[in-house]
Amino acid sequence: MNYLLDTWKSATQDSLIIVTKALHLLPYLLLLFTLPSLADGSYYGHASVTTDHRAYGVSLTQTDPAVQVLAGYDVGNGFYLGTFVSTFNFIDDASPYEAGENLETDVYVGYRHLFNEEVYLSVTLYQYLIQGSNSADISLDFTELMFDLYTPYGQFSFSHTLNDILGDLSVDKAYRVEYNKSQSLWESGLSLDMQLGWWNTKDALGDDYVYYNLGLSYPIGPVTACFTYNGTDNAGQDLFGHIADPTFFAKATWTF
Repeated sequence: MNYLLDTWKSATQDSLIIVTKALHLLPYLLLLFTLPSLADGSYYGHASVTTDHRAYGVSLTQTDPAVQVLAGYDVGNGFYLGTFVSTFNFIDDASPYEAGENLETDVYVGYRHLFNEEVYLSVTLYQYLIQGSNSADISLDFTELMFDLYTPYGQFSFSHTLNDILGDLSVDKAYRVEYNKSQSLWESGLSLDMQLGWWNTKDALGDDYVYYNLGLSYPIGPVTACFTYNGTDNAGQDLFGHIADPTFFAKATWTF
């Protein structure tokens, strides 16, 4: 009971910090654009609680829970921008490379081109910013350019970092290809979510690897609940250790 109470208190404190960070960053992001289509613009975002912050088959919180917020603005003429904030703890506390990292704050800007009602392409520039007590000694920040093609057959993605991936923990750039598909199951509201990706980190980290995601999601009022199996192949596990081991995790997301 004490563990559950402590976890809830920690998640509540983290959520307040994250919401504050997101609200502070958004006005600065809006200054990046002139807004000729302001009347057509719209805000979007979501807040999530997850048992494990995972990306590319790897836990970014040492398999611990995380609280996350995404907030953005769609200008209305194809351009969009926003920020994503999450609790973060990628490096084991016992590692000599421990940077004291505890918060991920990403900012992004992009453009979306519609080919027709079902097919569109987005080009997005992401800046990943990792904050921590020792961040002056070890930087994990990097920049990534991503291309996403959305079709009725799924989402096809290609991305390339513009500098060393994982900052000081790597020695070169990396690129990634990924496929995502969400398939409705009957008319129950239940969806099957699938992801398969390959990250060419051979020059940067010494090897490339495959990651995957297979899960179920279901809307419960304004919240979408997901239960997912996520992990990497043996090469990913050799690169990242236990945080890349295949495992289940759960997430609840409120869209606003």
